[in-house]
Amino acid sequence: MILCIVLDGCENNYNSNTRLLNKNQKDSILGFERLRLRIDSLEKRLALDSLSKDNNGSLLDSLGLACVELANSYQNTPHAPVALWKAARAFRTAGSFAQAIECGRALADAFPQHNLAPSALFYNALIFNEDLENVASAEFYLDRLLDDYPVDSLASQARAMKGLLGLNDKELMNKIRKGN
Repeated sequence: MILCIVLDGCENNYNSNTRLLNKNQKDSILGFERLRLRIDSLEKRLALDSLSKDNNGSLLDSLGLACVELANSYQNTPHAPVALWKAARAFRTAGSFAQAIECGRALADAFPQHNLAPSALFYNALIFNEDLENVASAEFYLDRLLDDYPVDSLASQARAMKGLLGLNDKELMNKIRKGN
């Protein structure tokens, strides 16, 4: 009997709370859930089709755009920085380097206290160094990581990477052989 009263009380509380939500709040929640479902669906399709190179570019771009939309529309949620991180990774994989860099920069600028901020800076350095062969910009992001997050676990990797920037494969192998 007591259990029924407790459950009945919870149901009444739930119903009164949902009535308090105005139309804009309901639309916002629905929009958020639609975006999350779209992102989940794209991630699942990419995972299932991971060996096919044919369609992945458009799927990755769609994933990146959906993640950016979520981050822009729901900036004040804990999902925004994660969405920017996913977008950066999707865009880089698709070869959309400028968009990937912008997502990483946006994450670090808008959410500097988030644990993904140092990773976003390091990721941008990787894109500039490995994909765009722009040593100066790669060094900028590594310096920013070292200045803003000197005790982060990526700081030691950033210091090491600075010594390897711009090296071609042969130079890199020589440096590894010499142990420098």
